[in-house]
Amino acid sequence: MKIMQVGWVDVCAYGDWLNPEAALKFASGGYTHIEFQGEIIKCELSYADDNTPLVGLGRES
Repeated sequence: MKIMQVGWVDVCAYGDWLNPEAALKFASGGYTHIEFQGEIIKCELSYADDNTPLVGLGRES
């Protein structure tokens, strides 16, 4: 488990996706989780049609 620390500046307005810059850092850094507001969150990495990374934030139970 590799954790990337993020803040509000790294998250989209709705709080369920990383913004493009943070998503690129997440994908290129081999991260699996983020730490956001003291919570460890498992993330789902996928790619758009133009091969840009998309990182969805899921909540761990």
